Amino acid sequence: MKKSVSYVVSVVTMIATSIALGFIFNAIFPSVKVEYENQSLYRPWEDPLMYLYFLQPFVLTAALIWGWNKIKGLFNGTIAQKAFNLSLIYFFVAIVPAMLMTVSSFKISVLAIVTWTISAFFQAYFPSLIFIRMSK
Repeated sequence: MKKSVSYVVSVVTMIATSIALGFIFNAIFPSVKVEYENQSLYRPWEDPLMYLYFLQPFVLTAALIWGWNKIKGLFNGTIAQKAFNLSLIYFFVAIVPAMLMTVSSFKISVLAIVTWTISAFFQAYFPSLIFIRMSK
C-alpha cells in the first residue's frame, strides 16, 4: 500500500511540476508559448493522440522508482542529495541526448529546448524526493 501511495503521489507531483513550470516559462518567455501554439509543429489538444502525453509521468515515475531500488545503496547524504543525484543520472542518460537530437532534428527554438531540459530535470527531482522519502 505504501508503495502505491508513493507512486501516485510522485506521479501527481510530476504532473504538477510540469504544469507549474509550463506556466512559469510561458510567462517569462512569451515566444515559447507562441511556438507551442504552432499547429504545424504540435498536435492540437483535440487530437486523441495527445492523451498519450499523460502517460509519460506514469512511465517515468515507474522507471525512476525501479532504477532507485536497483542503485540506492550507492548513494549517501540527505534525501535531497540522493534525489538530486538520481535526477542527474536521468538527466545525463536520457534528457541531454534527447534534447540534442531534438534541437538537431526539429525546427524548434533553442529556448524551447532549454525550457524542456530544465523542466525535465525538475520533473524527475521533485517526485524523486517524494518516493525516496516515503521509502524510508
